[in-house]
This record gives sequence, structure tokens and C-alpha cells, in this order.
Amino acid sequence: MKNVNFFIIALFALFSSGFSEHSQKKWFIRIGANDINYYPINYPFKDFFQKKNNSINPPFSNIEFGHNITKNIGGYFNASLGMVDNNRWKIIDNFFVKLSPGIKFYFFPHHWLDPYLKLGAGYHQFDYQDRKLRMSGSKIYKLNKKNFFLLDGGLGMNFWIVSNFGVNVQSNYNQVLVSQSKDYLNFWEHSIGVVYRFGGEYNPYHPDKDKKESKKIVEIKEKENSYLPSIIEKNEEKNSDNKICCKKDDLDNDGILDREDLCPNKFGLKKFKGCPDTDSDNIPDHEDVCPKKYGKKENKGCPNGVFFPPILFDLGKFTLSPNSLEIIDEIYEIMIKKLPNSKFYINGYTDSYGKHSYNKILSTRRANSVFEALVSKGIDPSRMEIRKLGKSVKRNKGRLVEITIRRS
Repeated sequence: MKNVNFFIIALFALFSSGFSEHSQKKWFIRIGANDINYYPINYPFKDFFQKKNNSINPPFSNIEFGHNITKNIGGYFNASLGMVDNNRWKIIDNFFVKLSPGIKFYFFPHHWLDPYLKLGAGYHQFDYQDRKLRMSGSKIYKLNKKNFFLLDGGLGMNFWIVSNFGVNVQSNYNQVLVSQSKDYLNFWEHSIGVVYRFGGEYNPYHPDKDKKESKKIVEIKEKENSYLPSIIEKNEEKNSDNKICCKKDDLDNDGILDREDLCPNKFGLKKFKGCPDTDSDNIPDHEDVCPKKYGKKENKGCPNGVFFPPILFDLGKFTLSPNSLEIIDEIYEIMIKKLPNSKFYINGYTDSYGKHSYNKILSTRRANSVFEALVSKGIDPSRMEIRKLGKSVKRNKGRLVEITIRRS
């Protein structure tokens, strides 16, 4: 039994290290103890609740890895190992293996009470070599195999304690495919354990998104003011003046040689030294704060309005990253120099996972982290008001804090 547990722990470590590379995918892992019942002969629920027919294995006897393809459908790979008793066949402490991939169908995705249906197929090992089963009178069923193919299906339930960790229970009926078996080899497998999911769903504000698009900005209209922040990531980077170019190439075919082209990989205009002007506002994109919106030069290429970049957080976290601290520095400059008389809301948001009460607490902590950072830099706390919004009622804003102007 110790060898079996060691094997499963090693398998868990291998898969954990491999899947950690896919932080953007919706992976989960479930670990638990299982109970095998070999008494569903002819009727699936025959002797279902008799304790003597159940063979309970210790923790780590059942492990499952999976990936949620959509919010309602996911794939999984389940492995069960242990030493199992089969009282009907009078087999004691026999090595049991079940390996089965399959599909899960979720009824209420993103809810703390998370039921699902699962269907799968796979491999089963149990030693029936030179075995006989007396059915009734002189009827005897003989078998001389240990490797089988099976189909399984069942129901399960996740109880999410926090957004990414919970308790799991599930029960599967396993149909072992052997000719003339008459269900003599079929069994129930019940399990209880813990489940952990990692890698968030796609979020347009996710910090790992492409750097050229990650700093999305939120426009807040203001009646009289038309100020702009100095922070926004440039869509184009200027080539260094010291760049050496030995070939007279024109990679973007805009008629400007790469050695003279500030944007050699983008088709551009000669008057902007090879850089594009997407919105045709006579401001090149690399100098345009809003390169896809027609704007004025005095507004750095943006229409009238004020822009605050969102402050992003990791899953379940409320601490500020180095990138978030840089954004807060810029927001401080805007509040002091551009909007010295304005007041602001600091809105905390979470994603759609977890209990509503937990998300309220988490959104408050995120907003409070930003509030304290701005106060420490010198912003008057009376100019800011924290709002704990949790999951946005309008749309899933994600794991972020958003600053808006407070109308008096």
C-alpha cells in the first residue's frame, strides 16, 4: 500500500509541474479517497449500502486532472489505485487499477455549489485469473483475465470554499466490457476529496496578456475638463539612433528604408518617418495616446475625456504588483496636477468565481490597497471613497480596481 501511495504522489508532482506552465488555462486537480463496491450484479443499486461490500482506500488513492474547455464542458483524466476486496468473488486485498479519461458537463458553472455529470471510458486491472464464481446451484462463471476495458458514468459535486479551492464528492458506475459477463465484474466507485483549480479564464485585463494591449484604459467623461494622463503604453517603439543597418531593406514596403524608418515593421507615412496614423488625426500612433480614436493634438490624440488605467490583481490576491505601483504613481500625478479639485471613487472588483460574501471582502481589500497607496503618496483621503463592488453587475470586469471621478 505504501508503494501505491508513493506512485500516486509522484504522478501528482509530475503533472503539477507540467501544468503550471499553462497559467492562462482553466486547469483543475482533485485528490481524494475512494470506495469500491463490487455488488451491482444485474441491478446497479443491489446491496449498495451494505458496509461489508465496500472497500475503502486511504487518501491519494484517487487523483484526477482536468481542463475546462468551455464554461459548461470540461475534459479530465482519472486515476484510481489501491488494494481492494471483492467479497462476491472472495478476493481479498487485490491490486486495483482504473485509468479513464472522459468529459464533464457542468450544470451551474462559476457557482459555489457546482454539480456535474461525467462520462468516460478507460482501462481497468483486477486479477480474475483462474477464478470461479458460483451463481446458483450448479451454475459457475469462470474467468481467466486481469486486464479490461470499461465505460463509466456518474454524478459529482464541487463545494467551492473559496474561488479556487473546495471539497468534492462523486459517484461512478463502471461497466466492465467482457463477453458473457452478465454484470458480474461491474462496480461502483465513490470518492471524496479536495479540488483545486488554477489558471484563470480569459480576461481582457489579465496582466499576462500581450504587453501592447494589456493596459486597457477606462474613459470617464467630464463636463468641463479635458485632461489626459501621461501613462499609456506606446503601440510602437522607436528604433535606437545607434541601430546599425547594413542592407537597404524596406520590410514594411512603405517606401522608406528601414535604416530611416522609425517603425520598420509597420506600414507608415513619410511625413511621420515611416510610422502609421491609424485614426488619421495627424498624430502618429507612437505619439498618440488614443491611436484608434480621432482626437486633438492638445489632448495627445484623444477625444475630450479623462483616462485612468485599471489596476490589476492576481487570482485571490489584494497585494500590489510592481507594475501596479508604477500605474499608481501616474494616477497620483493626474490627481495632483490634472485634477486637483476633483474627488474620486475607488471601485474594487473580482471575477465570477467564489461566494458573493467572499468576493465582497476581496474587492474591499483590493480597493483599500490602492487607497492606502495613494494616501501614502500625499493624496487627501477625503478626496477618495472606497466602493466594494465584487463581481460587476454590468459585466465581468475581472480582478481589478477602477478609479472614476465622483460627481458632487
